[in-house]
Amino acid sequence: MMAETDFRLRYPLSTVAIDYFYALLGLGFTVTPLALVTPLAAVTGTLAFFALLFFLFGLRTAIRHNTFVAVSDRGVTSGGLRGANINWRDLRELKLSYFSTRRDRQGGWMQLRLRGEKLTIRLDSTVEGFDKLVARAAKEARQNELDLAPGTVQNLIALGVDEAPDEVSPDANARAP
Repeated sequence: MMAETDFRLRYPLSTVAIDYFYALLGLGFTVTPLALVTPLAAVTGTLAFFALLFFLFGLRTAIRHNTFVAVSDRGVTSGGLRGANINWRDLRELKLSYFSTRRDRQGGWMQLRLRGEKLTIRLDSTVEGFDKLVARAAKEARQNELDLAPGTVQNLIALGVDEAPDEVSPDANARAP
């Protein structure tokens, strides 16, 4: 069992509300024609396929919305459908990636991946308190003397978590906002 929790992180409704909306909208546009008319077999199959995709997207959104992360002095725990617990002393990898949504690389999000001996926890930057978790994980990674990829170091610097070392080479594939 983990020690007392320092802080808990969750995906707030404001970050998943648009995904819920898209899932419901997609289900409405695919299920309604199936319920009102009997289309051709090919159309029925196509609509049913897309209805299944929108249902799975909504399910994934609900799972994400109900996921939480607890951070303590002993480690980090992800709760939800696929729970995981990584003790800080067992931390083997910290990877902070940046994914751009625009060509000028100004919009986008970050993803934190923490890997322990057997389990991996992945979170994106829309979770509340993401920067606090990244700062804590970076501190623990330094204490464990983990080697961090240049892209991860650059993204830590961009978040204000780490200072720029002289030997960091630019990595065009992992530029933070």
